[in-house]
Amino acid sequence: MKILIISHELWSENNNGGNVLSNIFSDFDAEFAQIYCSPGTPNNKLCKKYFQITDKMIINGLLKKKQIGKEINFEEFPYEAKFATKLDIETKKWYFNIFKKYRFSIFSTIRELLWKISPWKTKELERFILEFNPDVIFAPCYSHLFMLRLDRYVKKITNINMISYISDDNYSLRQFNLSPFYWFNRILSRTYIKKTFKDYNLVYTMTEEQSDELEQSLAANMKILRKGAEFSGECKKVDVNDPIKIVYAGGIYINRWKILAKIGEVLRNINKEGVKIILNIYTQNAVTEKQQHLLHDDKNIFLNPAVSQAELIEIYKSSDIALHVESFELKYRLMTRLSFSTKIVDCLASTCAVMAISWKEHAGLKYLRKNNAAICIDDFSDLDDELKKIAENPELVIDYANKAWLCGQKNHQIKMIHQDIYNDFKHLMFKYT
Repeated sequence: MKILIISHELWSENNNGGNVLSNIFSDFDAEFAQIYCSPGTPNNKLCKKYFQITDKMIINGLLKKKQIGKEINFEEFPYEAKFATKLDIETKKWYFNIFKKYRFSIFSTIRELLWKISPWKTKELERFILEFNPDVIFAPCYSHLFMLRLDRYVKKITNINMISYISDDNYSLRQFNLSPFYWFNRILSRTYIKKTFKDYNLVYTMTEEQSDELEQSLAANMKILRKGAEFSGECKKVDVNDPIKIVYAGGIYINRWKILAKIGEVLRNINKEGVKIILNIYTQNAVTEKQQHLLHDDKNIFLNPAVSQAELIEIYKSSDIALHVESFELKYRLMTRLSFSTKIVDCLASTCAVMAISWKEHAGLKYLRKNNAAICIDDFSDLDDELKKIAENPELVIDYANKAWLCGQKNHQIKMIHQDIYNDFKHLMFKYT
């Protein structure tokens, strides 16, 4: 089987999007090629053939008449076991500065216009697609118009089945934003998504809520896809550290840092007469002086640089509680309402107890609560009592670690998920439109 992947993200196992691709396709009996629209060099053990188109290439093509896009081939899989390249980190900072200066919605409008008027449908891109001659296309669904156009273009010239994956709420109008640029982009994006969904033969999503909404609004062929992990044997959690160690590993953007800062404030109160619980934060995001002050006091809360996945696994093993948080602010509540962070499965597989903090309608929290798999907090006023309860009853950590592990064994066994996905691809490989 030959699978062509179309994605915005660089396929690197050191970023979330690339990690998801590797999680889905590891153990597949298939050959892969990828078209991607971000800077950087791939870092994975599955794909050797790539075609890259970046915003910089689009601009240079318009201003300097340079060729848009380039083919990249490797003799061996381009994998190196490290956290992130210098370019990856600089790219994140570059985007961070652009978003801060121009606001995301204005920047998106400008980028969409540049892609719209650029001649990115090159002979080189067409040749790359046709020479690879894929059996199935896998194209995650984004809100970017240029990515949706790219999906339709590849579908048209190959005339084969296309499978998609949607993880964020890119379609509903249940959002809060005061920017007219945001709503212009949102309404236009909805039109493009509706049009492109007709080309998707199957669409995966991680939440029942999003599956139900898109089946109803777009008559889409939806299916739940869970991230998988290895859950063999029994949970290995048998004792608890003193002090109890909470770990948060992930982004602190969209005001997640405020939740972490609030936890730090509660811990300072709990630890007045002796350190009972500490919070370790690992993130690759740049921080302000204010955030640094609130997220690191060298006693109760510690801010650390990001680590590799292998290092994080070892950190989890020596910790007690794996933490997942989402912002309580209206804008971000609605933005992440239908999301199911892949970090949740990492937490379930960590051998730690899991603690999830978000508003009560968040799909991830609802899933964990439904499966009794985590300490779930949907009200800030409960945070102090819950952490005190854990400090006074450490055995709760072992109890919830077992519950998290059982949820993983029941719903996230990687081999079963891989077999199910592989069967979907094999079925659509022989069912041409």
